[in-house]
Formats: sequence, structure tokens, C-alpha cells
Amino acid sequence: MAKTRQLPSAIRGLKGKPRDEWPSSFKILWDFSAENFHLAEDGVSPDEFAYDEYLLGEADLADIDVALHGASRRAASELWTIASDKVAGAILHWSNGGLMTPPLLDVNMGCLVIAGGNNRIAVCRTDGQKRLPFLYLAEKAELFAAKLESFTPVRT
Repeated sequence: MAKTRQLPSAIRGLKGKPRDEWPSSFKILWDFSAENFHLAEDGVSPDEFAYDEYLLGEADLADIDVALHGASRRAASELWTIASDKVAGAILHWSNGGLMTPPLLDVNMGCLVIAGGNNRIAVCRTDGQKRLPFLYLAEKAELFAAKLESFTPVRT
């Protein structure tokens, strides 16, 4: 019972804090286990996720930010303006040594969009990460290569 009360308190205590006031144990650790890729698409069950249709890639976060469609953009200064409880939860999860599935990106109607993991990307941006791993549909590999100069497929 004390642990469930501690989490909301920890989230409240972290919300709005600049990067230099996050826990010293904070470190971004990705879960590259294919069996957990369904977690990238928020709310999808393992049975609904088509694992064999997705690949893992990475690109410079700066390239991703430039290419993102306006609705998917969020500056580092806007970290706490959207879903601050989820942002704080992600920071605490990583601070406690937890792993997270990379975000899911898509190219839709010629625009790069975040299909899952906007808060994870926002935390990475604020942390100053240079490269970002992400999941994408295998059939759209050429679109990602055209959109992101620094795109590299990691798993084929």
C-alpha cells in the first residue's frame, strides 16, 4: 500500500522539474525485445500487434524533429505542457532502471508522425539524446530513408 502512495507522490514531486533536477539515477534504457514491441503502439494487445510487419531503425533526433508533422512536434521547452503525469512516470521508470520499448514512427500521407511514444521522445529530447531508436512498418523503409537523412535500419 505504501508503494502505491509513493508513486503519485514521486510523480507530483518531479513534475515541472528541469533536466538537472531529475533523479541522478536517470538513464534511458530501451527494450529491444521483439515480444514487447506491441507496447510501442499504446493500448494494443500482444494478440493484435503484427510483429513481423515492424522493424527497428534509428535516426538523429534532430533530423526526426525537423521532419515531424506539426501535430507531432514538441519542443524541449514544452516537456511538461502535455501529459505531465505520463512524462514524470517515464522519467521515474527510467530512473528506477526500467526499460521502455522504442517509440513507433510512421509516414502517413507524406508526413512523419509519432504513432506511439510521444512522451518518450519528449523526454529523450529534453535529455539531449542525439540518436533515437524507433519502430516502423517494414513496408515503409524507403519512405523513412527518403525522409530522414540519418536513418539507419537496425534490425531487418
